[in-house]
Amino acid sequence: MKFNKGISVSSESLKTLVMNKFITLLSASVFGIGISANAQTVLQEDFNTTSGTALPASWTQVTKAATGWKTNTGSLAFTAGWAVPAGTGRYAVVDEWNGTNENNDTTRLVTPTFSLTGVTGAWLTYKSYFVKAAYTGGSPTENAYVLISANGGTSWTVIDTVNANATDWELNAVDLSSYDNTANLKVAFSYHDGADLTKHLIGIAIDDIKIYVPPISELELKQVTPVAASPKAYGVASGTMNIGGVLFNNSGMTVTSYKLNYQEGSSPVVSSIISGVNIAPFTSATVTAPTPLAVPSALGDYPVKMWVELAGDANVLNDTANTIITAVNFMPTKKILAEEGTGTWCGWCPRGAVYMDSMAKTHPNNFSLIAVHNGDPMVVAAYDSYLGSKIGGYPSMLIDRTEVVDPSDLFDIYDEQKDNFGYADITLTDIPAPGFSYSLKATVKPAINLSGDYRLALVLMEDEVKGTESGYAQSNYYSGGGSGPMGGYETKPSKVPAADMVYNHVARMIVPGVNGAASSLPATMTAGNTYDYTFNTTIPQPYHRNEMHAVVMLIRNSDGKVLNTNNKTVPLGVSNVAAALEAVRIVPNPATDKATVRFTVTENTTANVMVYDMTGRVVFSTTAADFTTGAHTIDINTSNLPAGAYTVKLQTAKGATTQPLSVVK
Repeated sequence: MKFNKGISVSSESLKTLVMNKFITLLSASVFGIGISANAQTVLQEDFNTTSGTALPASWTQVTKAATGWKTNTGSLAFTAGWAVPAGTGRYAVVDEWNGTNENNDTTRLVTPTFSLTGVTGAWLTYKSYFVKAAYTGGSPTENAYVLISANGGTSWTVIDTVNANATDWELNAVDLSSYDNTANLKVAFSYHDGADLTKHLIGIAIDDIKIYVPPISELELKQVTPVAASPKAYGVASGTMNIGGVLFNNSGMTVTSYKLNYQEGSSPVVSSIISGVNIAPFTSATVTAPTPLAVPSALGDYPVKMWVELAGDANVLNDTANTIITAVNFMPTKKILAEEGTGTWCGWCPRGAVYMDSMAKTHPNNFSLIAVHNGDPMVVAAYDSYLGSKIGGYPSMLIDRTEVVDPSDLFDIYDEQKDNFGYADITLTDIPAPGFSYSLKATVKPAINLSGDYRLALVLMEDEVKGTESGYAQSNYYSGGGSGPMGGYETKPSKVPAADMVYNHVARMIVPGVNGAASSLPATMTAGNTYDYTFNTTIPQPYHRNEMHAVVMLIRNSDGKVLNTNNKTVPLGVSNVAAALEAVRIVPNPATDKATVRFTVTENTTANVMVYDMTGRVVFSTTAADFTTGAHTIDINTSNLPAGAYTVKLQTAKGATTQPLSVVK
């Protein structure tokens, strides 16, 4: 993907950078905790004693650049969308982006000389922030390594390659036991920019460097899952729910078994021996308690405490964590909302189309998928403006109006969020409406008591959208296959002609607006009760009603979060169509002088045909006539109609249906 100044991201970090999500993967839990009495700290540096850009005393650097490594505090923006998150203090950094065009091909930050004489089982731990960018075409690409020298810096050996998928500061650990009882050691953090003086890459940040002998036994419970107030912290009253935790091994030995305990309120403690595990030093692990938690019978919030026990644990203060679970009336069916920012001008946007279509086929009951177009003939101005203010680039997806992701993350989002709590069920019921009118009743049934400003919004979208004008031609950066396969777009030209393009999930209308209908739901809603709201609107005649779908979203107006959605196909006409009509077709279509409506009625009825132009004006009609059960036809004289798009309405006593008709001359 192309970014500012032509930078593209290497394949291993593409999704991380597109999303720009700053999610903490591993906190530096080994820093500042108590360690066993026989633990030895050989070298430790957090850069907090420095000022300005100076490196600590006795630390050196080897570089061809004028600046190279320096120290910094707070957040540091490399470029739009990339920034070193502010840590706990100062850190060392090669700021490749904001500097001049310097040669950082081999820029090393070197520790003072240290000795492991008499030391057994030492480890190096450090935090890093490194995203590993590359220029378009992959040249140059930045890299970073950790080196060690056993001869005071004369020669070096690579002992670690810095993780290139940073989304936040990450803890790294390197086993130095092969250097037990070795003197005259140095460690270096080496950054390489490819030595291209005409281009900037990004850089790397390092902090909290520590060389020490860790405790033999030290297991930390970092978090209880589900996290309090998270979408998974809900369970049906009197039912059960899974509970677990995130562990981190702060020791130099592999953990193979431990005891896991939890307690809901003052209920009896539930304990389990967790064995047969393999938690390597300085790695995390997840656990699910073998015995599910019994959810209390009364609705509401309940505290839960969890703790781990490990023989010889050097720091029992980090063994316990807490959460809150919520007992609810029932578990609503959750449909995730994915609003995609896209446009025919956007060469990377075929990715969005491919992933949305794939998700619609693979998990049709778990998503409400909406393509919000920008800068092309399918734009809905207010919707486009809203989404454009929420996303950082195209294509991007806004998930439940809380998280921006790349379209390629849709399947990860499914795995992560398919079981999220949906707050309320939403049932959609069509209301008979004449002509181009459309009415839809939304029934909301909360699973918990809700108080505040909650709103409903309706989006009408259309599949199989086509157009002949140039604005429907799709830019395509996947052409030629250089960016990898993308649902067949790699075999298409760099500008796919309009005649070859079909667009799905296209947002056509949002009713009454992006923030939903004020007062569409009462300020206080009781769990288990139902609340109705009916949308009334008109579907413009040019839209193909037979390809349209409705999405209703439940919005919490205080923060704009979409709590749940539901969707359904827009009906073709009024009333009980299925009871009166079957197999409705118009042939030929497009037509020149005459078109014929072919249909079957399932019971004796009257029927007539009306043809509407794009303004909704009736330009052709027939008198209602009697039709017996079976197949019939009604002819439409199109010889006097101008070329263009029309809507044909077949009305019976029991129902109606509409079909698009194109007239050509």
